[in-house]
Amino acid sequence: MPYRPAVLAVLFVPAFAFAADPPAVVELFEDDAKAMLAQLTHGGISGGEGNRASAETDDVFSGTTALRVAPAQRFSPDTKGWDFAISEKPKPSEYRYLRFAWKKAGPGGPIMLQFHTRKPTADWTIRYFMGQAPPWESKVLGPAGPTEWAVVTRDLFKDFGASTLGGIAFAPLEGGDGLFDHVLLGRTVEDLDRVTRAMLLKTTPKQALTAERLQQLWADLGSADEITAASATWALVAGRGEAVPFLLKSAAVPDRKPPKPVDEPTVRPLIERLVHYRYVTRAAAEGELVRFGDGVLPHLRRAAQVAEGERKARLTTILDGWAARTGFDELRLRRAATVLRTVGTPKAKERAAAIEKALP
Repeated sequence: MPYRPAVLAVLFVPAFAFAADPPAVVELFEDDAKAMLAQLTHGGISGGEGNRASAETDDVFSGTTALRVAPAQRFSPDTKGWDFAISEKPKPSEYRYLRFAWKKAGPGGPIMLQFHTRKPTADWTIRYFMGQAPPWESKVLGPAGPTEWAVVTRDLFKDFGASTLGGIAFAPLEGGDGLFDHVLLGRTVEDLDRVTRAMLLKTTPKQALTAERLQQLWADLGSADEITAASATWALVAGRGEAVPFLLKSAAVPDRKPPKPVDEPTVRPLIERLVHYRYVTRAAAEGELVRFGDGVLPHLRRAAQVAEGERKARLTTILDGWAARTGFDELRLRRAATVLRTVGTPKAKERAAAIEKALP
């Protein structure tokens, strides 16, 4: 049975709740641990246990403060001022995408983030989980709780449909404490990236990246797992003092000739067939595009950027498959270029531009 703790009215009204011009991104939690902790009046599985929760200032993802929560959880199902509509095409005051950072301390173990909805039902209907055998129905994002900060970005509408968020639960279920930070809602992923970039670039890292950690992050940049790659990207941005010199040494500009360009009128009908309802038509179109080579990639990327729904999903799958055929080194270089461009020092931007120009 899904977990349904008792509803508790609280008095938390975020500063952004009644803004005249609703922002593209809202911070559900970033640094203001005192205000959040005051709302997390329920703990444990039954809702009456006094599980420990506190402000964490030594180990943070961004800003100055994270939340540290002991197993099993602290939560607030009915937070006054929280009435965030999730929709497919967000209007002002509506959102679609969720981003958060989390990790497990000590011996590790599973970790979960839950949201209580007001609509279409008042219940704990949204759960993200890392670990083995979630105790309640959840979106499972990985086989184990992360021991380094992991950055998760999810399409709430795609995952759970239209809803209205009204409460939150921070739930490290067993093992060590859970750390949570940078919990955001955004209309687009680009909006979330903008806020994450700004927050990390004004955050002073608590510790320098070691040589061993830099090598691990370099390997993770080439991962096929989105959470692993995104977490490495943002960790390198956060540790820019060590990361930029490392990337300038490691992310060499590929020595390759630019692909032979393919004109758009030739490619356009093939791209249209990629989303045909018949598999044989889609497969034939993909085969023809592959024969043209990397010169078709700019057209494919533009088509994917403006597409929506199933069309976007199919074009994205084609691009992912293309990247897999060319090897993950190209993905690693693209992500390294993203880090360098995000940090934005003159040398970093120069190298990023050179890498992007050399890649198809």
